[in-house]
Amino acid sequence: MNGRQNPNQNPAPRQNQRPPQRKKKKYYFKPNKEGMQALLILVLIAALIITLLVLTIKGIASAIGGPEETTTAETTTAETTTEAPVVVTWHDDYVKKAVPSTDVAVGDLILVNFENAYPLTDSITKQLSTLYGSDGYGEYFVLGIQGSDTKVRRDILPNLRAMITDLVDASPALGTTKEHDRVVIASGYRSTEYQQGLFDKQAVDNYVAIPGHSEHHTGLAVDLKVFTAKEKTVEFREDEQAWMEANCANYGFIVRYDGAKFELTGILDETWHFRYVGKPHAQYMSENGLCLEEYLSLLRTTYNFDTCDAPLTYITGEGEEATTYEIYYYPASADVNTDIFVPKAGTYSDISISGDNMNGFIVTVTK
Repeated sequence: MNGRQNPNQNPAPRQNQRPPQRKKKKYYFKPNKEGMQALLILVLIAALIITLLVLTIKGIASAIGGPEETTTAETTTAETTTEAPVVVTWHDDYVKKAVPSTDVAVGDLILVNFENAYPLTDSITKQLSTLYGSDGYGEYFVLGIQGSDTKVRRDILPNLRAMITDLVDASPALGTTKEHDRVVIASGYRSTEYQQGLFDKQAVDNYVAIPGHSEHHTGLAVDLKVFTAKEKTVEFREDEQAWMEANCANYGFIVRYDGAKFELTGILDETWHFRYVGKPHAQYMSENGLCLEEYLSLLRTTYNFDTCDAPLTYITGEGEEATTYEIYYYPASADVNTDIFVPKAGTYSDISISGDNMNGFIVTVTK
């Protein structure tokens, strides 16, 4: 064998020379149409299985967690979606009316008793009217020990006169001449000085109020009795008293002192003492057996403007004669004026505001 190399043979590799690399053959996945459909079906089945597993796990967790989680979720939803309802009160459209806070001692419903003195006794003389020589004097009524000094507040005189006239007309024993028994207005307005004189003569103050604490200081109270044809002063007889108790409220008066209410009024039974408070108030008190102390307490606690759901609604009369009243209490302010909220003009026929001689006002709306 000679030294020549066969050209068909691979030459021997040189030292440190890398042997030739074979090229890797690349394979490509080229599925046909049937293969693609099969693959899609497998993916869908896998997704369905995963979904079922998730739902099953949640169901088990919900059952273990119990109703508390459900309740919490429901509560949270309610809190985030429910809006607070708009609360409409009965006085939303009311407007302010400024009243001097000192007027708490002015009005038909002021309370004067052993606990509440009347501060205006000697400053209301211009509001009084003399009964001597007035219409009905000497005919339907005569005057008692005060004589020509007998006075009442001017604005209650028409109601007082009408009540006495109707009493006389309804009573067979009463008349309008000296030959008949007649109504006597034994007492009306009293000054502080006059009250002091009466008090000094009485050892028991349960019949004569302490000066400054008498309703007679207001000009709203009268003592009514009978002056007989024999010129004696006696109390109303049974029929006359019964008529007064049944009818005085129709004229705005109440029998002020009932012995059964002594602990509240501080005065023993006085069947002859009548106090003007206004028609709707007198009628409500009469129907419900309330004295003035109880009535004012009811208004202050149950029908307080600041806290009540509605005012006291009271209807007098029937049919076309019916009149509706709305009554509520309004606390007095410590300021010079009290801004009392009242209905807007055009929504009522009349409004009256009376102090209670304590801490507030009584508003009476006539519809």
